[in-house]
Amino acid sequence: MRFFCLLYVAICLLACKAKKDANAVIAEHETLFECPENGACSFEIFENKSLQIITDEIQGTYPKIENGAHLVLKFEYKKVGNSNYEDSGYREEIFIELDKNNLEFETEDLQSQKLFFARWCYCKGQTGYYKINQGKLMITKIDDKNFQLQLNFKTEEVPQIITGITHNFSTQ
Repeated sequence: MRFFCLLYVAICLLACKAKKDANAVIAEHETLFECPENGACSFEIFENKSLQIITDEIQGTYPKIENGAHLVLKFEYKKVGNSNYEDSGYREEIFIELDKNNLEFETEDLQSQKLFFARWCYCKGQTGYYKINQGKLMITKIDDKNFQLQLNFKTEEVPQIITGITHNFSTQ
């Protein structure tokens, strides 16, 4: 019986060690994205999806992620708000649709790309989705499944904190 108790304790300790190593890899991957110090950033890849451009009844335009034949990348920046105020939150999102069969390219013609910037805050009249038309998008192949995304952009409609993204990502 004593042997089984020792074996159980050893397995639990080894399992905790494996979990600690897995978290280190995740944290290392997250640091590839440069994020302002006063917030948190995240990056998501949606495979076999597309951005559909929706226009609502008040003529607002926004992207919607639906099933499709592309990759959709989503970047999100959340500024740390003051917990004493309900409406102190601030968030920016960037959506990019990429052709998964042609991932290596460079362009300054962002009007022909599906690129959107979103700003969410208590900023009267300055929130919502905006088409990114100015800047440069470049995807560089690192190896068979790894790529580097570089996006520098500007929106004229609203102020923005994030003006550039450099991030390495993998495809399946």
